[in-house]
Amino acid sequence: MPYTCISIEETFPAAHYTNPRLSPAGTLHGHNWKVKVTVCKEGKSGWVIDAVKLRELVSEIVDPFRFSLIVPEQDARLWLQRNGLRDMIEENIGVKVRIAVLPYPLVSAETMAHYVHSRLSEELTVDCLKVEVEESPGEVATYDECI
Repeated sequence: MPYTCISIEETFPAAHYTNPRLSPAGTLHGHNWKVKVTVCKEGKSGWVIDAVKLRELVSEIVDPFRFSLIVPEQDARLWLQRNGLRDMIEENIGVKVRIAVLPYPLVSAETMAHYVHSRLSEELTVDCLKVEVEESPGEVATYDECI
């Protein structure tokens, strides 16, 4: 079955860390994350979705992560509690730390792709939805579903 699709891209700078047992990149590091969203309708449609509205929706989802340290859900308390890691850094070094919690056990391109997809699928009625997240050039995670 043919599909007609439209895509938008959104980028945002953010830092994260991964479990050092899973990746040699287990240190705190940053990326210029790129999120590409493709939505499709079955057939030879002349209209899939308003690209401006799609971009606004994607921006609403990713904006909390912009210029943030993205932490996995299980680490949120360590960072956000009173006298936690964020407070220690801000008080002792004087650097403001913006924390964004990703509700997954780790922060990766794969979990970010799933998160953006799940949030968009709550808002959109389309036949196919594909989310690609690039942490670094040439390293892309994809999550997609067609109904």
